[in-house]
Amino acid sequence: MKSFKDMKMYTKLVICFCIVAVLLILTLYTGYTTAATIIGLDSERQPGYLSSYAYFTAVIFIIETIITSGISISMTRGIRMGMSRLTKVADELAAGKINIEAKKKCNDEFGILMDDFQKVIDNTRINAEIAQAVANGDMTVEVTPKSSEDVLGNALKKMVESNNYTLGNIREAAQQVSTS
Repeated sequence: MKSFKDMKMYTKLVICFCIVAVLLILTLYTGYTTAATIIGLDSERQPGYLSSYAYFTAVIFIIETIITSGISISMTRGIRMGMSRLTKVADELAAGKINIEAKKKCNDEFGILMDDFQKVIDNTRINAEIAQAVANGDMTVEVTPKSSEDVLGNALKKMVESNNYTLGNIREAAQQVSTS
């Protein structure tokens, strides 16, 4: 069975809602059965049952409040921490850093998004290395775009091919001049 940490956020929310709903139903059922019992008692015994029921209801209310608060705090903390990690990675990537790693903490939607961010980082790193190699004069670098929509990858490929074609023409012209 999956741990709570590895569940999707949607599943966590549904489970937490169900826990709160079950507690509420139990409270309502207990209240109904207690009220039915109190109504059936003679008037001398009713105040004692009412007092016990009041204490019981207060304890159940406190327990439900603690559980609901714990669930809310846990879910909010998980969302806040996931967003914080994603924001940090996005800020570093936007600043041009390519030697970063998007480490996920769990396998929920934020973990999946971190994996996707890592793919973007890896692709950016590969393209940056290709651009750096070309800037250093290495025209033997091979560029393989990720898809036909990979604008940067296709532009790098076209640039390397165009540079190689131009250098080939210059080399050929130099040989003709040398031969002449």
